[in-house]
Amino acid sequence: MRYPQDFVDKVMDSANLVEIISQHTQLKQSGNGFMGRCPFPDHKEKTPSFSVSEAKQVYHCFGCKKSGNVFTFLRDFSGFSYVEAIEFLADRSNIKIPEPEQNEQSQHQNDKHNLENAKKKSLAQVNRVAADFFKTNLARAKETDLISQYVKRRALNADTIKEFEIGFVDAEWEGLVQELNRKKISLALAEEAKLIRPRKEGNGFYDLFRERLLFPIHNLRGEVIAFGGRIYDQGEPKYLNSPESLVFNKSKILYGLFQSAKYVRSEDAIVIVEGYMDMVTLYQAGIRNCVATMGTALTEEHAKLIKRMTPNVYVLFDSDDAGQAAAERSLGILL
Repeated sequence: MRYPQDFVDKVMDSANLVEIISQHTQLKQSGNGFMGRCPFPDHKEKTPSFSVSEAKQVYHCFGCKKSGNVFTFLRDFSGFSYVEAIEFLADRSNIKIPEPEQNEQSQHQNDKHNLENAKKKSLAQVNRVAADFFKTNLARAKETDLISQYVKRRALNADTIKEFEIGFVDAEWEGLVQELNRKKISLALAEEAKLIRPRKEGNGFYDLFRERLLFPIHNLRGEVIAFGGRIYDQGEPKYLNSPESLVFNKSKILYGLFQSAKYVRSEDAIVIVEGYMDMVTLYQAGIRNCVATMGTALTEEHAKLIKRMTPNVYVLFDSDDAGQAAAERSLGILL
């Protein structure tokens, strides 16, 4: 989709590059601009060489020579496409995205699109409440609890848990339902987000996820759009993903890309594994240009997403027959 140049200029004028880059590295005023350490992961430095001009809204690293404006930074650091960067910045500054003036049918489609976007924001907000609830549960767990013992066995460290916002939920059937009620959040909206389900008999809802270590699934904007759960004791199924919703389609999402996009760009290569635990473990071990599919084979949508970031792909699926067959099937899609 192409946007009018005056709209792009307005978005550009509203963006503060210093604020955006400051989320990833510490910047200090120096002369007429700001200096800090380069935020790009392929540039290891001990002294600040990254310059940002607030007046010109551009950046330049005197060490690795990377330079550009807010659009190139969001592309290279966060993995955004040009259009995604524009829409992200417009939303950040509360600038309404223009709608083409066409016929009555097109207007109806635009109205429908606006309602859908508003609903997506609401679903992301209720998912954020759930993610915070799950994170708090894990933070409060005692060392003797089963979940703490499981996390220790899987060797997940505190930094990884924090970066990926990993949480957990116990065996209680209405823990999240009660949390949503306390925060006066619509249970109907939570049902639409696929977090809870209505009881078949009687009134009320129950939680979808129980007795699981939970991995929030983020889109490239950092919004929580779904969850993946891994049972930490006994029970089936071992893995459980959120059902698909208005904001979540697993054939179009790669788990961990929000965290790893900058490393994929800097390494100019991507490693694809089968599940969130594999991805997080690899990332923690220092191989950070990795992502995971989620209980589904690699799709054409996944390949299109990868293609705009790098042409170099390593498929590292499980070594069993099913994993190797999935790896072979991915070859045709990638080619």
